[in-house]
Amino acid sequence: MDIASCRDKTVKLMTSNQLPEQAFPIYFGKEKHHGTGYGLGFSVRTEITDWDPAGHVGEYGWGGAASTHYWSSPADKLIVVTFEQIMPYESDTEFGTKKIIYDAIRK
Repeated sequence: MDIASCRDKTVKLMTSNQLPEQAFPIYFGKEKHHGTGYGLGFSVRTEITDWDPAGHVGEYGWGGAASTHYWSSPADKLIVVTFEQIMPYESDTEFGTKKIIYDAIRK
């Protein structure tokens, strides 16, 4: 296998859900994260749900302990990083900015 093929296969494994159906729904503390799976490195949107209605299927990313957020939507050619320092972890900034950003690039 050449390096480019190996790289492409590795990125696909990292950015697509690798969990079996029995692992769902995913819990983060007491909160259910419907429509979220995990690749080998990132959380991955597997479907649109009420938990994150502005999200797009195929986006992947990660959140940090103090509510920092990173997500990428390859279909939209988009990468977003937000830096908050809010403990305990919350998703308000990610969800608040996500809809605004997606609405802006779709106009």
